[in-house]
Amino acid sequence: MNKPVIESFSGKGQMLPFRPLLKGRPSLLNIERKNRRQSFLTDRPGLKPYTLVFEDDELPPDTASVQAVRVSSLEEVAGYHFLLGRSCEMYLSGAYAGVHPDIAGKLQLMGTLNSRRHSSLPDMETAAALIRKLPMNLRGLLQSPLAVSDGDHLPGSLDIRCIHKKTEKNSLLSIPWEDGRFLYFNMFEGIDEFRFDHESDHVQGMLILEAMRQAAIATTHIAGKLPLDGGMTLLSYDTRFYNYIESTSPVILRAYSDFAWTGQSDEQSSYAICQIYQWGKLCAEASLKACVFMSKEGYATHRIRSGRIGTRIKRQFDAKVDLIQGVRQ
Repeated sequence: MNKPVIESFSGKGQMLPFRPLLKGRPSLLNIERKNRRQSFLTDRPGLKPYTLVFEDDELPPDTASVQAVRVSSLEEVAGYHFLLGRSCEMYLSGAYAGVHPDIAGKLQLMGTLNSRRHSSLPDMETAAALIRKLPMNLRGLLQSPLAVSDGDHLPGSLDIRCIHKKTEKNSLLSIPWEDGRFLYFNMFEGIDEFRFDHESDHVQGMLILEAMRQAAIATTHIAGKLPLDGGMTLLSYDTRFYNYIESTSPVILRAYSDFAWTGQSDEQSSYAICQIYQWGKLCAEASLKACVFMSKEGYATHRIRSGRIGTRIKRQFDAKVDLIQGVRQ
């Protein structure tokens, strides 16, 4: 027989029924409790793949395994939090917080904000500078499907619609692994549309350029949600080479694009930052700017317009050549 109901008052002065909790009630004992989300501001660095720390602050002893990223300002912290999301944490020592009493509150507030709702994106130069300081997420990659070390199996090829190719034999990228706002890919060793007149023990430059171009397109589609029937026109391509890439070990490509599809405009300017790593070492990077079209029709209209402009420029050039040749005669 159940115990009598005891009445109690709510905060609004209303009478509410209350039944004492039955001991050992199975439906309550078996409830799964969700793990609390780890805080952005931490006093135990190393729980996440990246630990942000101010340049004039000190990490605690015995943190050799911590992947620290030094920052110089709150703006840099916000930039990394935006790019990395849950993959990063912020360490602030007690001594540093004592000298800067207002900074802990600002960092705590920053950590409560959802990085994917960040209202502003960094410009290309700012993003490139932040990303250049950022090592690849080795901890996450070792748990991902991507090949990291010699002997690892390469994942399958990326959907060719994401790189605007007609055959898989011309794809240089694997299925990606997502980390924050980055996409990581394995780079394959060759494609049918590129032919070289000699064998090489390292990856040729044209393949590196093409891989980063494909990564920029793929990241715009996958991370930026550009519809697959959308198109892109490359406006600029700035590349830096740092180290040779051996063709016998896994190659990892990391890409970020600032594009975010809203479904409203017909065309939109965008940029992408791409980097290529081998053995954790940065080998090449590129900054690409593009004009993105939301549909095939918009892209086709752009091609027609560009063709007309090209025809007019050629006609003006031919007229100038004829004029110079006529004067010489």
